[in-house]
Order: sequence, then structure tokens, then C-alpha cells
Amino acid sequence: MPTASSSYLHEEQNALLSLVQDAEGKAWSASLKGWSPNSGVPTCDWEGVTCRISMDGDAGGPAVVAELDLPAKELSGTIPTELGLLTELEHLTLKNNIMRGSIPQELANLKKLVTLDLTECFLTGTLPQRFESSQLTTLLLANNAISGRFFETDESPHLHSIREVRLENNLLTGTLHGPTLARIPNLETLSLSSNDLSGLVPGEELGSLPALRYLYLDSNHFVGPLPGQLAQVGRSQILELWVQDNALSGTVPASYVRFDKLHDFFIDGNKLTGALPPELCGPEINSDFFTEAPPEAERNYCDSIACPAGSVAFEGVYPCEKCPGGEAARLKNRYLGQTGRCSNYTQRDVLKAFHDATTKGGPWSGVSDWSDELKPVCDMTGITCDAHGNVVGISLKNRRLEGHIPDEIGFLSFLESFDVSD
Repeated sequence: MPTASSSYLHEEQNALLSLVQDAEGKAWSASLKGWSPNSGVPTCDWEGVTCRISMDGDAGGPAVVAELDLPAKELSGTIPTELGLLTELEHLTLKNNIMRGSIPQELANLKKLVTLDLTECFLTGTLPQRFESSQLTTLLLANNAISGRFFETDESPHLHSIREVRLENNLLTGTLHGPTLARIPNLETLSLSSNDLSGLVPGEELGSLPALRYLYLDSNHFVGPLPGQLAQVGRSQILELWVQDNALSGTVPASYVRFDKLHDFFIDGNKLTGALPPELCGPEINSDFFTEAPPEAERNYCDSIACPAGSVAFEGVYPCEKCPGGEAARLKNRYLGQTGRCSNYTQRDVLKAFHDATTKGGPWSGVSDWSDELKPVCDMTGITCDAHGNVVGISLKNRRLEGHIPDEIGFLSFLESFDVSD
């Protein structure tokens, strides 16, 4: 007669076998120990399966599946909803397999989950907003095609326990929801590199997290200033901060000198201006850049964070190349951490780039002289210049512009007014 323990394990065995899908599934399962109801191998001895004794009752309960660890096993298929029947599951690792489709809510509903690692599994669908486990500490979902928004829920059990979230190289969109971030008190690592996130960086909320050590927001579309509130008094414990390759503007806050243990800090590829706080620069910051430099080489430790205005570099950091042309070159290359070649835009070059970028839907209404290369810049429709021939105003209201404002517009160093409204 079957015991309660054997019946329970039989149910879990069926849940595990839901991973064996089609001919490809039968092929990989045949290469593993167990993974067949007819193998004669107890479920708890199957490759990748770890059981523990359930603590139900005073004398303990039946053996239950607590861990499923199958990284890079050539699994192919979808993540089955039946895995949600493994109610005692604590650790699930399926990374580096071909698990198409989305993360089923049944998996997110597991209440004892501690680790979920689905890194590089070709997953699609949206990020579940709610995980029911108040013990979940590690959520590893990098290198997939997961879309939707980062957590915006007002309340979810996982927010109180999560320590590490890795979602780099996905397709997340929208802004970061500050109030939700403020409800993740134990967060140590947040990696959102290489997504399509936008908006402001919620510095006050991120800066309020006492455990935050590693913050990666690079290669997105964040705008606005680097928030000074990220470095709050008594809570400035960040060790690595990556914000390169966004559209951030303004200056690097002086408050960042509070990051006295910071060793990785990247800001290149933005629209940041001014100078770095000198107290922020030192041999311990981004030290790898100087490992191959000759001992006698002059070292400006700020260059390892970002090349100064008036210079460029292949990656925007040391070694930096000064742009020829003195103060004029500095004005045309005024961003910290500028990559590629020195910019030498004339005012006509900038206006041409602006015209090309805003005529995607056809010519502007009532304007034809912006295409005339013989027309003096200061005589073009909507342009106002000062006594020295510098463009100080652009007024193209109700001209039916369609497209985007290109980065080059920032090289009009004397521009004071800009109106392209409808």
C-alpha cells in the first residue's frame, strides 16, 4: 500500500518529468541519472535533484524536493507550470538552457523559494511583478529577452527578503519606481545594465537602502542629473556604481566623495559636464586602467573615471587624448568621458543635423532656406544670432517638425532659447 511519503514523491516526480518535453527532452533526460519513471532510481537520487525531510509534524514529514540544479544540461522547451507543484522547492537553477516562453506565475507563487536562477535561457514575456516567497534572496534572470517594467508593486513578499537582482541584457522598459525600491531594505546588488529603461534615476530611494553595494544602470536611456541623494550621510556604502552610456546631464555631485569604499565608478558616454570632485579620484578607483601603464607615466586618477572636457578616448576613460584647438575645442568637446574622435562641429553642421533629424515626416511648414548651404546661418528662418555671429536662439514654433532632437544641438554653446512647440 503506498505511503503518504511515496505518494507525495510520486506527485513531485510527475512535476519534475514535465521538464521532459518532445524528442529533445527525451534525449537530454536519457543522458542523466534517473529522470524516468522506469529508471529504478529513487527520485531524490536523480541528477540535479536534492531532497530534504519535510518538517511537518513533530516527527518530521516525508522527503520532499528542495533543490533542482540543472545548469547547461541542454534542456529545451518551456518552463512548465507543473513546477509550481514543488511546494517545498527552495533553489531552482536552469541557467544556460533553452527554456523558451515566459516565467509562469505558478513558479513565482512558490512560497519557500530562496534562489531562482534562469540566466541565459532565451526567456521572453514580462517580468512577474510579484513573487510569493518571503525567503527569496537571489533572483538571477540576466541575458534573456524579458520585457515589461521593473518592480512597481506596492507590496510583495519578496521585496522584504531579496538581496540580489540581476536583470542585465533584457528588454525592460519604463522608469524605475522609487517607492517600490524604497521597500527593498536588504537589497545588496541591483543589475539592470543594457535594457531600455528611461526617466530619472531615483536617487533618494536608492540612497536610502542601507545594504546596497553594487548598482549597475549602464547602457539604458536614463536622463537628468546624477542624483546627489544617492550618497546619503551614514548610508554611502556603494562599492561599484556603473551609469555609463545613458543620457545623464549636469555635474558629478560633490556628495559622491562620501563613497569612501568605492572601487568601480563609470560615467562615460553621458552628457555630464564640469570637473570631477578631486577627492573622488584616487589609485583605488578603476585601478585596472593603470595596470599596464609604465611606472614613470603621468597619472591623473580622475582619467580612470572619465576623460575631462576637451579630450576623448576609445572608451571615454584613460588613456585620454587632448583635442587640439584650446578653449574652442573644449567647448565643442565639453562632455566628460567623450568617446571616439574630437568633435569639430560648425554651427552649420549642428543645424544641418537638427534639420535632418526633424524632417522625417516631410519638409517643415513654411521653411525652405535650411537646405540652402549658401544662406548665412544667421539669416536662416527662425535663427537669432548675437553680435559675434553665435546662434543664441532657435524659434520654429508651429513648423510641423517631426523626428527627434539630435545630440549635436548641445554643441551650440551660446544657445539661450529654443522653441519647436506646435
